[in-house]
Amino acid sequence: MPIRILHVVDHLGKGGLENGLVNLIEHLDPARFEHVVYAIRKLGPNADRLAKSHVQVLCQGKQDSDSRFQVGNLARAIRQVQPDIVHSRNWAAVEAVLAGRWVRFCKVVHSEHGLEAGVNAPEPKRRIWFRRLAYHLADRVLSVSYQLRDLHVARTGFDSSRITVIHNGVDRTRFYPDPATRARVRQEFGIAADEFCVGCVGNLFPVKGHMTALQGIEELAAQNRNFRLLLIGEGPERESLEGFLAQRPEWKHRVQLLGTCHRVPELLQAMDVYVLPSIAEGISNSLLEAMASGIPVVATVTGGNPEVVIDGQSGLLFPIGDAGMLTGHLLRLEADKKLRAELAERALRRVREEFSLDSMVGKYAQLYDSLGRKAALPVHAAAGI
Repeated sequence: MPIRILHVVDHLGKGGLENGLVNLIEHLDPARFEHVVYAIRKLGPNADRLAKSHVQVLCQGKQDSDSRFQVGNLARAIRQVQPDIVHSRNWAAVEAVLAGRWVRFCKVVHSEHGLEAGVNAPEPKRRIWFRRLAYHLADRVLSVSYQLRDLHVARTGFDSSRITVIHNGVDRTRFYPDPATRARVRQEFGIAADEFCVGCVGNLFPVKGHMTALQGIEELAAQNRNFRLLLIGEGPERESLEGFLAQRPEWKHRVQLLGTCHRVPELLQAMDVYVLPSIAEGISNSLLEAMASGIPVVATVTGGNPEVVIDGQSGLLFPIGDAGMLTGHLLRLEADKKLRAELAERALRRVREEFSLDSMVGKYAQLYDSLGRKAALPVHAAAGI
């Protein structure tokens, strides 16, 4: 009998966490592992991907007006599914740790994949306390980057040696250099051979820092550079970004907000440089995908970005919100095709060696195997908090 895992997430919409979860499920050996995914708030495109893989998906459909505490609902779901392991992800699903301990017949894993705001944003004391409690109750605690691990250790006082880091991995069967696709997509979007195409993929949330990307290309526009900017993603920041662009009508055919798009692997090929201007990150899947696609990358010094990008070797880094330095990097890369090619080649090599999907899947399989079907420990594991 395979080990049954109940994965608990906030939702199954577009996002790095959700995409990474589906990638993991699709590549774990079905003879060894069986999966059920429980979305607390809503479904989305990644639910459709799971359905194609014949994975059972449950949705609570939590509304903003619902009770703040979801432990009871989650405990009922756990009893219904009867998993060997409950794996919750991020703050929105952390109550599944308590629910798993309440039912007592399963092992519990909790993992941190990113932040809702910047690293310096204050966190309520009750949330810090609750997170620490959950860490103590869980059989295993994971983080996708050392920076994120250290941040939560500093906030909660939890022992760093008890948090395992498993970096995200990129699917190189979907993301790889493809000159033929590059030529086809650039022709489709009317991007000339001499046009410098910059791109970014990510939900349009404040934490993703898209405004910095727009500010960073202002100097290119001021110097009458032949550029194009593609922003792929959707979210509440669209209105602000459109307001910024409305004040620059001359950019009408230079900047495109493409919204949610299922052609990301193709569109990455059209880019000369990939920009990740995020305020906070765990390990960015989109950054790994760009590197695997053979594109030079420019990213902020935040979260796991410096763990992925070695500055000056496999990409270029800049401080959060520093549009001036971003501009400098873009001007340098626009002028130096040789540098772009060198950075792209080193980025591709780094992803192959350090951030492969096979490596990530193997580490999760080892983790789940180590927990197996042994009976969970009693709740007194939280003693001494």
